[in-house]
Amino acid sequence: MNRLLSFVATICLLTGAALAQDPLKVAQNNYKLEFENDWVKVVRVHYGPNEKIVAHDHNPTAAAYVYLSDSGPVIFKHINLSYGAITRAAVKAGSFRVYKSVKEVHEVENPNDTPSDFLRVEFKTEPLGDNKLRGKFFREETPAGENFSKIQFDNEQIRITRLIVAAGKSADVSATATEPTLLIALTPARLKAKNAKGKTTKLTLETGKAGWLPIGEKRQFENVGDSATELLRFDFKTKPMKPNPNEKEKPHSHPHD
Repeated sequence: MNRLLSFVATICLLTGAALAQDPLKVAQNNYKLEFENDWVKVVRVHYGPNEKIVAHDHNPTAAAYVYLSDSGPVIFKHINLSYGAITRAAVKAGSFRVYKSVKEVHEVENPNDTPSDFLRVEFKTEPLGDNKLRGKFFREETPAGENFSKIQFDNEQIRITRLIVAAGKSADVSATATEPTLLIALTPARLKAKNAKGKTTKLTLETGKAGWLPIGEKRQFENVGDSATELLRFDFKTKPMKPNPNEKEKPHSHPHD
């Protein structure tokens, strides 16, 4: 009888792993594509209060997790892996975590009465210094009314800088001549964006909104809102990985809003 139960349990685990799919398809209320190109994929994640999310898998790429709300512990129940369930500790809005590439299939449970909202920023570039991709990074005390810029993470693949543009002030956020840039709003923002030709565009950003600057793209932000604007800046130091010819690319959409 014990052998039979063990066999059935093994089959269930294997079946769960086999059935796990792209979260954008099997958990559409929880995972939504925010932005994607050859360099990066940004997915907005929402775990509702006391919600359980079905089994799904993630691309085995290094990633940053940008937390958009305060949240209590969340349980990740891994399928067909030796370490089983892992509890993510409580997180604070505006903080982020980086971690190396890992292939996993899991279910998720949010046992709290409050939601958990964050961005999963997947790096699609060559993974140099992958073993250095770990750590948690938080908001810092900054002078009121002043701009702020600090590199909080840097390795061979990626550089992540925390930026604050004070109300009524401007900041240069241009991409470098060799590295494209992803910008993520950590606070709601009202900005005027000026390009290299001096053309200005009004931007109203919600928390978690992502924007892309190609290599060499010039951009200056003027904060026309009443409060400081906080951003995370990702500079990509390596090139996009070449696609695996033995793998069929999964179709995906490219939303523009």
